[in-house]
Amino acid sequence: MAQLGSCCNDQLGVVNDAVCFTIDLDDTGGTPLPIWDDATTFVINGTIMVENNGTPGVGPTAALTVNGTAIGGFVVAPGEARSITMNDINSIAIVGAGTGTAIVKVSFSLNYKF
Repeated sequence: MAQLGSCCNDQLGVVNDAVCFTIDLDDTGGTPLPIWDDATTFVINGTIMVENNGTPGVGPTAALTVNGTAIGGFVVAPGEARSITMNDINSIAIVGAGTGTAIVKVSFSLNYKF
């Protein structure tokens, strides 16, 4: 949650916030499922965490796509979680691959100055 009223004498204001989505993920056929898009002109940095609560060996994997590009090696198998910290995040999406459906949590922080 954002901390409102914490003012400082810096010329730039700073925002640090966290967002969490829970999705039902199945095979997306290679098409990224949009989670978040930046509609501002700010450079947003943050950490993205993907938690795949699917049944191991049964549910689909969840692959991360940031700014329209697949993040190499960032595939979360059912029953696992991974995170990555990145600069200049403009969009976040997930690609599901495999059989069944999994409950996937996508959490990310938004850190920027204005």
